[in-house]
Amino acid sequence: MAYDSLADFLEQLAHGGELARIAAEVDPDLEIAEITRRVAADGGPALLFERVLGRSLAVVSNLLGTEPRACRALGIETLDEIAARTESLLAEHTPQNWFDRLKMAPEESGANKFRPRAVKTGACQQVVRLGRDVELAGFPLVKAWPAESGPSITAGLLATEDPEHRARGITLVPLMALDANRLAVVDEGHSVFARHWADHQAAGQRMPAAIVLGGDPAGLVAASLSLPASIDAYHLIGLLRGKAADVVKCRTHALEVPAAADLVLEGYLDPQTPCVTVEVGAAGATHYRMPRESSVFHVAAITHRSRPIFPVIVDTQVAGDAGVLAKARERLLLATLGPIAPDVVDLHLPAFGGSQRFAFVSIRKRFAFHSRQVAAALWGTEALAQTKFIVIVDQGVNVHDERRVLDQIGANVAPERDVFSFDGPAHTGDHANTLAPLARHLAIDATAKGGEQSGKWPAALDGGQTVRELVTARWPEYKLETRQH
Repeated sequence: MAYDSLADFLEQLAHGGELARIAAEVDPDLEIAEITRRVAADGGPALLFERVLGRSLAVVSNLLGTEPRACRALGIETLDEIAARTESLLAEHTPQNWFDRLKMAPEESGANKFRPRAVKTGACQQVVRLGRDVELAGFPLVKAWPAESGPSITAGLLATEDPEHRARGITLVPLMALDANRLAVVDEGHSVFARHWADHQAAGQRMPAAIVLGGDPAGLVAASLSLPASIDAYHLIGLLRGKAADVVKCRTHALEVPAAADLVLEGYLDPQTPCVTVEVGAAGATHYRMPRESSVFHVAAITHRSRPIFPVIVDTQVAGDAGVLAKARERLLLATLGPIAPDVVDLHLPAFGGSQRFAFVSIRKRFAFHSRQVAAALWGTEALAQTKFIVIVDQGVNVHDERRVLDQIGANVAPERDVFSFDGPAHTGDHANTLAPLARHLAIDATAKGGEQSGKWPAALDGGQTVRELVTARWPEYKLETRQH
């Protein structure tokens, strides 16, 4: 379902009892983050902070903090439908995967109706601030952890453009305030932004950019996946929301932004500007990010609705917005793996230890040591290149049942045969890596073994479907207090 504004989505949440309004005055320095972490851990509602100390704008957090809310944002029943929707829309006369379909000419693809539409004016430009009016101090940027260098924009979509393909990209990345009109882009170096910025730096050119806040929450979902260079992110937003997104040209450069956004910071990055080092919490909320130089975003203009709402994302590792967006990314990623690893059945990216640490994968095993081929294919993708641990199980194992995956490791793995590694590029956010910029990635083949060993592999224990159905049907007769399993 497409929403005309963030306020429109919040109204729907309020009607469904999924929005809590907080009238008490709160501090954007640590207090909002602590409240959000507690509510998100319990699967609680979205939070609208109506009075933020020293600020005039309301703040919303935990916006997509549960899967049902994320599904409501997209008009679907489950996040699994993200992949199904793209496949069903573009099923006929198209290439192998839906990313390629988005690259097709308009007359070739049913996705054409979801391409972004350029408009002359948008709600995001009801108020325009230029020159001396460009000032970040009045906005409710949030500080989440005590040792962070300063407050940050955490739910801003950093919009950039590929200089070769002219495709727009959006990156969800922390942007820490340095002063009145500069922000540090705290990026790990493997994003759409990093790719675009590297190309502009190589050419010695300034890169126009914009930070988009609010609007249809489908933008947050679209930004959770790193897209190929030739894919327009606004086209993906339209595909996810089921309606083309209107885009409007910025006031200070030609880059276009979603017209329905609440607030837009226009600006640029300059290759001549020295990088800065800031302290910020790492993705996954287990440690602070390792010190690393960050590029500087110069704010040249601020445009916004007459009454904007300022969204923030508080990283709570497995719960809240970050956890749900990771799940959406997982479902989108699964849809792209068919041409690369056709025997992958399902994928789960648990948040153990932080983001991009683990991948649990189920496969249709066709031959001995098939898992090695699959692991190599997955590490060869951009999205999973930095995954530290891949665990591969048989197709009948539910990879979302983490206890079941561990059972398979214990039952089916001989370390000398089934644990193997690959040395590749390190994830810059992995503080445990000792070989930087190289890292060792580990895979565990937890599938049942056939030709990998001599001797017969024992059959798995199974009480039988007939007796299970019998006991289920008669369970009330037993008058037991314990629940059925």
